[in-house]
Amino acid sequence: MDLVTEPIERIVPEGVITADGVVHDADVLVLATGFHARRFLWPVEVVGPGGRLHDVWGDAPRAYLGVTVPGFPNLFCLYGPNTNPVVGSVIFMLECQIDYVLRCFDLLLTGGYAAMDVRREAFDAYNARVDAEMEHMVWRHPRVHSYYNNDDGRVVTNAPWRLLDYWRMTREPECDDYIFVPVRARSEGRTR
Repeated sequence: MDLVTEPIERIVPEGVITADGVVHDADVLVLATGFHARRFLWPVEVVGPGGRLHDVWGDAPRAYLGVTVPGFPNLFCLYGPNTNPVVGSVIFMLECQIDYVLRCFDLLLTGGYAAMDVRREAFDAYNARVDAEMEHMVWRHPRVHSYYNNDDGRVVTNAPWRLLDYWRMTREPECDDYIFVPVRARSEGRTR
């Protein structure tokens, strides 16, 4: 058995052809394409009024409740920044997020809105709370360096909340935290 690190050119019935033109016989392929815990929504390129999401995020992705980002109306992330539970079930966190997003959809549909965009103030306040809570966690210790820290040491994957607390935060969308765009005002460029 050999470890081949040459880039793969293509898969053929006999195995794999690498960029150097060598055919490597293979009966079984195991695809381990990498683990990019800090590259949320990757490789999808999201572009909105706020620009390219990955440019906005850089190495410090943030989202309100891990779900919405200002400047990207009607973009709802699941398992976004700071939503990885360290104790408890990721399935529970995802269920909280799905329920939250469905309630946002209900607000859009029943309110006659074309779009909703999280307010910068709500986004900033939430992320300030995330960062403050992280200061009490071991993941934020200056000697800890792992997949969940960005290059500046900010924890970008883990959630600082207990599951019950996150459930309470996502139970109902706080309408004051959003800018709503009425259906007819969208074409006219107006918002509420």
